[in-house]
Amino acid sequence: MPLFHRLPVAVLGVLAVAPWALAQADWRPKPEPQAWQQLREEYLPEPEWQFMDAIRNARVEAAEYIRTPRAVGDTVELDAGLLLKPTGRDEWTSKVVPMRALCSDGRLERRSSDGSWTAYPSRPDTAVKVRWICSLR
Repeated sequence: MPLFHRLPVAVLGVLAVAPWALAQADWRPKPEPQAWQQLREEYLPEPEWQFMDAIRNARVEAAEYIRTPRAVGDTVELDAGLLLKPTGRDEWTSKVVPMRALCSDGRLERRSSDGSWTAYPSRPDTAVKVRWICSLR
């Protein structure tokens, strides 16, 4: 296919992705839904939690929160609060995990019980969330 035929296809591909990329560049947490607020108050009663996101899939229903972001070099350390309910269960569980955002890498790490940092599983929106977390410092 001649170049002048391929160029419009490439431009259309970029334009199709550009609105999503622009929306992701300005990502910020949405307001916490009331149902999550009620669960958070019960299972993560400490103050200052910032709602980040919630997911529901075939395996789990979960919400993610952060609190006390602190700049440490080129990272932001924080507490991550998780509300979890596996599909088919009635009970919610919660946990607080020490984490850090690696600002220059756009990724997250969690602190292990021995004090070492390990990579936290990434999702497609992790980099934009890390960018937002890093803007808090």
